Amino acid sequence: MKKLASFLIAFGLYVLLFYFVSTNALEKSVDFSVYEQYYKVILNGWLTTLTISAVSLVLALFVGLLLYMMHQSRFKVLYYLSEIHKTIIFGTPLVVIAIIAYYYIGNAFGIRSKFWIGVFTLALYIGAYIADIYKGAIESIHINQWQTAKMFGFTKYQTYRYIVFPQVITTVLPPLAGQFAMTIKSSALLAYMATDEFLNSIQTVMSISFRIPEGLMVVTIGYLILTIPLILLVRYLENKLNYKVDHEFKN
Repeated sequence: MKKLASFLIAFGLYVLLFYFVSTNALEKSVDFSVYEQYYKVILNGWLTTLTISAVSLVLALFVGLLLYMMHQSRFKVLYYLSEIHKTIIFGTPLVVIAIIAYYYIGNAFGIRSKFWIGVFTLALYIGAYIADIYKGAIESIHINQWQTAKMFGFTKYQTYRYIVFPQVITTVLPPLAGQFAMTIKSSALLAYMATDEFLNSIQTVMSISFRIPEGLMVVTIGYLILTIPLILLVRYLENKLNYKVDHEFKN
């Protein structure tokens, strides 16, 4: 009961802040009628954002695993390729990468679909971060387990298949859910590609109606609908895994 009261107070403070801003800095009147007229365009953009994010994350899981394996490879060319890719990703804003991918890389490889250019861009970008998630999870496994597997004659594949990956999956679930939320928010930058995603559809309606505050509100609500469940999922997984670890430790 106390937590609910605290939540309602905090939520009320945000509502008051929003009301103050909307009545003092934005237009006095709020009219969503034009957004109701274009609801199909907005809904299609919202669904496109969801689809791009989901497909990108699936591909990013494989990209991240590939980058990690390249980093662990004895073939130094693969090692340096993974390092160069991650360095470029970590040091370059996504909006710059999106523009380069759309106007140059896509044309060079003959990819005309804005959807797939956006998907590949996000997958390569998020995959670099996921590679480090894999790295941290795998390196957290105690060296005794690696030595035990070697003592029993496990091959490298068997070690990863039966010992490493089952433990890594539970470890990486919370950060991967967080990466999905990051992917959804990052997909907004694909509007610079003129991709028919959520933000771009809202910008189209704003340019027609000149109802900017309403458009920003719709964008905020639309992304929160996608990201809040993921935030709650991350917290649930973290609490569940922390409980599991504490329970095993006590036993």
